[in-house]
Amino acid sequence: MASMELGKTSTCCYVFDIINCEIKTRLVPLLSKQDQVLDLQDVFKRFSFDVICWFSFGIDPSCLELSLPMSKLAMAFDLASKLSAERAMNVSPLVWKIKRALNLGSEKELKRAIERINLLAKEVIRQRRKTGFLNSNDLLSRFMSIINDETYLRDIIISFLLAGRDTVASGLTSLFWLLSKHSNVVSAIKQEADRIIGENKELTCFDQMKELHYLQATVYESMRLYPPIQFDSKFCQNDDVLPDGSVLKKGTRVTYHPYAMGRIEEIWGEDCLEFKPERWLKHDGVFSPENPFKYPIFQAGFRVCLGKEMALLEMKTVTLSLIRRFRIQLLKPPSPGQHPRFLPGLTATFSDGLPVLGTIPEPSLYSLVARKKPGRGIDGLNYPSMHIYLNGTNPNISAVFHRIVTNVEEGDLEYNVKVASPKELSVVVIPKMFKFNGINQNKTFRVLVKGGE
Repeated sequence: MASMELGKTSTCCYVFDIINCEIKTRLVPLLSKQDQVLDLQDVFKRFSFDVICWFSFGIDPSCLELSLPMSKLAMAFDLASKLSAERAMNVSPLVWKIKRALNLGSEKELKRAIERINLLAKEVIRQRRKTGFLNSNDLLSRFMSIINDETYLRDIIISFLLAGRDTVASGLTSLFWLLSKHSNVVSAIKQEADRIIGENKELTCFDQMKELHYLQATVYESMRLYPPIQFDSKFCQNDDVLPDGSVLKKGTRVTYHPYAMGRIEEIWGEDCLEFKPERWLKHDGVFSPENPFKYPIFQAGFRVCLGKEMALLEMKTVTLSLIRRFRIQLLKPPSPGQHPRFLPGLTATFSDGLPVLGTIPEPSLYSLVARKKPGRGIDGLNYPSMHIYLNGTNPNISAVFHRIVTNVEEGDLEYNVKVASPKELSVVVIPKMFKFNGINQNKTFRVLVKGGE
């Protein structure tokens, strides 16, 4: 039933509306606050938890409201996932099995966390029955209309959380880490969006996503190098023989490693370690997927991920919304050759998170276009340290603009800027210091910003 529901266009549109609402009402306002250090990995976890709960169960845990305490369900879920994964770090499985039998240490903690999850999951079901589920759009309500087994419904809740929360957050974290190292990819995504959606226009419907081939290629390439699930296992139901002749007995555990596979030359070629979205595009710029057994990020065959399209939609919508609105600065930009370190877990998690030092509103969203005046070469408006004073209250352009200035003389510069308010705003730009012909100089410019077109 989940497969049928998740494949419907109406469901994709419903998910798109949920994601967009969460972006506009919570994610963007949170990132718009200046002079703060945020862990983007934590932000993405909270975001994806809100979305999966809203879509799957019809509840809003408000995890992205940082002023509110973290959801008890999310906290218990984090602890249970962490402790489950740490079992693999023991010298032998006997260690955790003995601790479980004696109810000691980490196994005692895990037991308590699972009990808490089960209680909270049952409470979600109880609340759904109380408010009514026959006319609701969430997946849990659709299951509840044909299934009465509470244990089964509880397991559905837990599996949806496991599949739809940490994987998306992990994928987004790795993607933004890579984008911080590849500004050319960011520019290409924005150029494609301006061409398909329109300059200064936002996504309005799910169908527009289908035309953003470079964005799709970027997301796929990011997960090739940094898959949310770094390795996975299957068990043989019956005796089998692999294509290379290996004989497998019933019950044999087979583990495959997407993280390693993405770095094997035989599979991806000599440039396998490079971040190249172009490898996914045909000559006409159209996205071309690979064989899922070569790229098992969403698994393959009968076990292909049910929420694949939803996860891709969420990642692409968040990525596009943020890079068109902000220039996100990492607290510690990665050095050449540097790779992230991961915590033990069921999904890939950066050990140090992804701290960002505030976010700078991206002026290109507001159509900042310099008109060249005679004798003045202008390559945008940008100073590392700049104060901007506004005679007005428009928040969209009340920010520091970062562009590169070359050969600009003192005087007036005329700009066309799309702003939310139709009133005219006089902007005085005072750079602290910049280099002009190799000499440090102080300069002052006056810019008149006109509302509307």
